[in-house]
Amino acid sequence: MSSAGLVLAAFIGAIIARRRTRRAQRTIHSLQSLVVLPTTPIMLLGALLGAATANMFGFTLQLFAFGLMIAMALEQTLTDFCTHRLARGATMRAALVGGPLLALAAINIDETTRIATMFGAFTSTLVFFLVLSFVSKGGIGSGDIRLAPVLAMFLGWLSWQHVYIGLASGFILGGIWALALIVTGKASRSSRIAFGPFLCVGAVATLFAL
Repeated sequence: MSSAGLVLAAFIGAIIARRRTRRAQRTIHSLQSLVVLPTTPIMLLGALLGAATANMFGFTLQLFAFGLMIAMALEQTLTDFCTHRLARGATMRAALVGGPLLALAAINIDETTRIATMFGAFTSTLVFFLVLSFVSKGGIGSGDIRLAPVLAMFLGWLSWQHVYIGLASGFILGGIWALALIVTGKASRSSRIAFGPFLCVGAVATLFAL
């Protein structure tokens, strides 16, 4: 993509990040949290991610689909980190819009096997998280059960390797954070820790790292 295109993508990414930050802020306030989100650094992050996504996919359907995934991940990270709650609407919109976009993208490049991989990644991840929630006796929340399969769906469009590494990264990052909180005395083994942000960070990082 040209330099002008990347600048435009960065600008759009910043605007989307600002809108998602405001939406997350409304959700946070509705849950009676007084946290105020820092808009400027989040917009800078959005600009960087927008340019990186455009550079990776160009002006394609994949750009819009994965841009949607990143926007959803940003909103959910902010919301869950502040409230330990995930917005159901944000996850469902990403699934209902991103799924068809990626299916059309697969058809457009004549690689329809990607659709089956997406569906397989979504289904297997959903089953895995349902079992994990049951075994952990609610340690995995319903928001995480909805979020993880949707992220896996997006990553599955790329490859099974993206799914494995993306989800594993989320568990590793979440485990490190939980251990740090326990060691510093800010949490105990029975404390509930927001897992959604680490799923989101793992998925987005994997998108650009592989």
